[in-house]
Amino acid sequence: MDLESVTLNVKNECMEMNEEDDDGETQGLVRSETQPTQTVFDSNHCVKDDVWKEFAPIGKGEDGKERCRCIHCGKDLVTPAFTSNLWRHLRSCTKKREGKSGGNGCEQDRLNKDQNKRNSVDVVGASVYESSSDREGVSNNSLLKKRQRSSILEGTIRSGMLLGLDVLDCPICFEALTIPIFQCDNGHLACSSCCHKLSNKCPTCASPVGHNRCRAMESVLESVFVPCRNAKFGCTKNVSYGKVSTHEKECTFSQCSCPALDCNYTGSYNNIYTHFVNDHRHKPTSISFVCGGSVDVQMNIASDKILVLQESKKRLLFALQCFYKPQGLYVTVRCIAPSAPELGKLAYCLYYSMDGHTLTYKSPEVKKVLEVSSETPQNNFMFVPHSLLRGELLEMKIAIGLKKTCNVAVNLAFEAYWQSRT
Repeated sequence: MDLESVTLNVKNECMEMNEEDDDGETQGLVRSETQPTQTVFDSNHCVKDDVWKEFAPIGKGEDGKERCRCIHCGKDLVTPAFTSNLWRHLRSCTKKREGKSGGNGCEQDRLNKDQNKRNSVDVVGASVYESSSDREGVSNNSLLKKRQRSSILEGTIRSGMLLGLDVLDCPICFEALTIPIFQCDNGHLACSSCCHKLSNKCPTCASPVGHNRCRAMESVLESVFVPCRNAKFGCTKNVSYGKVSTHEKECTFSQCSCPALDCNYTGSYNNIYTHFVNDHRHKPTSISFVCGGSVDVQMNIASDKILVLQESKKRLLFALQCFYKPQGLYVTVRCIAPSAPELGKLAYCLYYSMDGHTLTYKSPEVKKVLEVSSETPQNNFMFVPHSLLRGELLEMKIAIGLKKTCNVAVNLAFEAYWQSRT
């Protein structure tokens, strides 16, 4: 029951009580005209209120008004239309309080009735209060449930469907958007790399772009999860759409290509190592070594493009590549594996000497790739000018391992070289 219904019921009860009192008074007045002597006691007051039992009629006074007398103290009172005056007299009547009459029962009944009425009103008020409190409680519970439902829906229960993931790609370079995402004043999106390439000028409307981030799109991007492309190879992770490319570079299930030039085999880095050892380890373009030590290598820069080094402890393959260009020779080392953190970071050192000239290159980290590239490296390489090359045969020393061990290996190789000269 709501608050309005309870209030309406209380009002109706009060109106009915007033109507009953009015009816009783009217009937008493009408009957007093026909039977003045029995006016009060023959009326409905005698039925409805026991107070009349405490008074006796004595007829009209000199003023022509009906009178009654208290049966306890003998005091004469004007017969009232309402009983409130009679009850007031009984409460102050000293004779009645002394117990000379049986009127105590009537008085107690009257008090009990009054208490019951007050209790009923209190109960109604409490019901109204409880109803209001319940309603507030229901409202609070609904809000709490809504928040809980929202928090659950953000997790795993509810899911949505996009008609195409291309809406989450940069409209300029068509690569997957990554945070931060920027927008111009007209709402056109651009990834951070495109903003730099376009000198912070929107290609659609020429407005400035690269200063205001699109937080809404970033939230959408973070809430969209897709399975890894390597799921069919065993990966069970679901990653945020904006981090797909990063995860695939680090995923241990990413497919690597065999570094042998005449082989098209692909597989995980563990499978690649097993495949190469079984099928290509006897070829002259492969050599075994142990991380932390140095190894001497020879390459024909005219015919050999790649020399594969096999590391048995970590079960990794390393590709030593030479790029012969008009200005000189570029030499670099790549690890055939994903950039998984569990594989750790390895450094490498290259040592080359010719006619008393020594070249040493130390790289702080071996770059990890899923397949070897035929493009000239732009970083992490050693450059040997033509003046230091002697024919097509290239001899050098290489060390792969932790940065500290690489330095030690190169120093030992340098000392061995000078000792052989002396």
